[in-house]
Amino acid sequence: MYEDEASFRQAPTLHQTGAPIGAQPQVPTHGRRNTQKILGAVSLYDAKFAYRHQTEYFNAVTYVDFLDQVVLPTFYRRGRRIYLIQDNASYHKKPEVYEWFTEHRKRLEVFLLPPYSPEMNAIEPLWHYTRVSGTHNRYFDTPEELCRSLFSTFDDIQRNPGKIMGYLGPFF
Repeated sequence: MYEDEASFRQAPTLHQTGAPIGAQPQVPTHGRRNTQKILGAVSLYDAKFAYRHQTEYFNAVTYVDFLDQVVLPTFYRRGRRIYLIQDNASYHKKPEVYEWFTEHRKRLEVFLLPPYSPEMNAIEPLWHYTRVSGTHNRYFDTPEELCRSLFSTFDDIQRNPGKIMGYLGPFF
């Protein structure tokens, strides 16, 4: 399974959309710079997706909590080892994270992607899908509205993993 973190801005982002010739689409904005932070993991073989909304900045403690409280319960099955593929975020390589990996080495093995290679991380297309279907060309008056849209998109992916299988195909 692949793991990554993403931040989604409350400020609107424009993306491809249809409009009459000469009439540029308008999305209101209020100029606030609020972002919502998400840790996520996706399995290649069944497109199982798990996430956690993070209220603080990403760090080693929040990452270990995500692994412990979300990744292991969601992806680990007795007698089947998890192969975790992650990027080179600085907090992924902190001593407390390596200590956690050592404690759980019978259930989980970690592989690092090469530095600066998001194109090799299978969850990146899922973040793109989330932006296109959940945040682009939309106005969110409050952070709660943005969260509702994100969680709705994520819940839809969890209920209908077939929606993202096409994005995962190139990583087999």
